[in-house]
Amino acid sequence: MVARIFGPWRGLVGIWVTCMLAAAFLLAPAAAVQAKDVYTIKAISAFPKNHPHNLGLPLFIKLVEEKSQGRLKINWLGGPEVVKTFDQADALRRGSVDMLLYNPFSFFKPLGAVFMCRGLSQIPAWEERQTGAFDLWVKIFREKVNAEYLGSLNSLVPFRLFLNKKIDGIEGLKGLKIRVAPLYIPWMKALGAKPITIPPMEIYTAMQRGVVDGFVWPAYAIPGLGWHEVTKYEVIPGAFQIEPATIVNLDKFKSLPPDLQKVLKDVTEIMEGIDTARSLVRMETDWKIMQAAGMKKLVLPPADAKKFVELANDVTWKYVIEQAPKYGPEMRKLTTKKK
Repeated sequence: MVARIFGPWRGLVGIWVTCMLAAAFLLAPAAAVQAKDVYTIKAISAFPKNHPHNLGLPLFIKLVEEKSQGRLKINWLGGPEVVKTFDQADALRRGSVDMLLYNPFSFFKPLGAVFMCRGLSQIPAWEERQTGAFDLWVKIFREKVNAEYLGSLNSLVPFRLFLNKKIDGIEGLKGLKIRVAPLYIPWMKALGAKPITIPPMEIYTAMQRGVVDGFVWPAYAIPGLGWHEVTKYEVIPGAFQIEPATIVNLDKFKSLPPDLQKVLKDVTEIMEGIDTARSLVRMETDWKIMQAAGMKKLVLPPADAKKFVELANDVTWKYVIEQAPKYGPEMRKLTTKKK
């Protein structure tokens, strides 16, 4: 059903309504059952609870509890204040926490470069369920993270480069200090920029103090983070796509009854559409706020724009396939949009 919801980004408000109706239908409570044991999942997220990327999580948690008739509860402990963002994958693997509600794929890169593939994917999460990419992700997460992959709560939103220095073309990026995550380090290096890794919640201060000249981030939620106050330009076009993962410690997942495992899977699948619809709408509304604050769009000349995007894909795929020859080529095949 979700696969049929999205056309080529048209009628975003209608998409949102459709997704909500789909959720109401697909997640209607099951028939009454006798009282059974209640299971609790200790969960964390890459970003603090009030972070704009987490806006869909309260609904996710609510739907899980409702669909399970109260038998499955997710206790969202918080974000990096509980476990530092870049330590969360290891905490989940060891079983210190049960679930990562929202954690970018590329943050798992220390466990393997293959995790950069989700951001490189040309198709949304629900289409990956049809091509075989989803099943391959399940296998990879079990093998490398000791986790059950449930899905990706957001798709289609591109990453954009945000700057405090005006450039006329990609040559102007040479020597600029750009805050990066693992996904776009090869890209920034190929453009001649200087990649700098700092935690996401330190970007505001880094921009304010000139520690970095810019950063790469999904093309929404900038006003919610306040970064429009310390940023002058948004570079067009973007590259890649937003890539959050929702996963559960494998031992914890196996300890749940099959019907509750199914609840987690079903809720994640429908939320993939709901959260994506909401994010695409916010891209438009957020830009109006950014523009009102004085931000401007820097549209690259056509030749530079083409090279900008091609470099993002080509050098990153080259890096991934070199570093992850076991799964990289297969994942590229399964996530490339058919022409």
